[in-house]
Amino acid sequence: MIESIEIAPTTMSRVDKPKRRRLTVDDFAKMCEAGILTTDDRVELIDGELIEMPPMGPEHAGIVNRLANVLPALVSRIADVRTQSSVQLTRYTQPEPDLAVVSRDEHLYLQRHPRPGDILIAIEVADSSLAYDRQQKMPRYAAAGVPEAWLVDVRARSITVYTGPGTGGYETSRTLAWTEELVATAVLGLNLVFEEILPEALFPD
Repeated sequence: MIESIEIAPTTMSRVDKPKRRRLTVDDFAKMCEAGILTTDDRVELIDGELIEMPPMGPEHAGIVNRLANVLPALVSRIADVRTQSSVQLTRYTQPEPDLAVVSRDEHLYLQRHPRPGDILIAIEVADSSLAYDRQQKMPRYAAAGVPEAWLVDVRARSITVYTGPGTGGYETSRTLAWTEELVATAVLGLNLVFEEILPEALFPD
């Protein structure tokens, strides 16, 4: 007769659910240094995640390049203009605005990217990325304390100017037509009319 054998219940080890690991700005930099990411990879770090940016169309690129040529002369006494260069908003967020007007400190920016206290105006030029720039990037510039941001709508030929940053977003926004004068609040003396620097007649119908 075979005796029954009692098997003691086993204790299963507890396994926690997988957790998403947010990348830091330092992680992002190491990935670039190791060649995991290159200049051909159009990505930016938003809340610890790598976000792939769409390629620029000709109108988008044309507006960015024209602003990059015009703005430095308008702010040269008090600020610098950076084009498609990273800015660090938090430990986990390092976007790449199309342009940024920053306080002048060339030596400092050889050591690190501009931070919120350095950024006077963040400028995004958007066509296919309009909703993303408005809903994701503008609130993050505001939460970081960037005093002013511009969102240039390529298709509508308009510019929305955001001011009054806070944790809940910018308090004030006003949308200007291509023909209206934009008077910056964060940089004294910076006034421009987009129609004068890039006439709407040049754009395709």
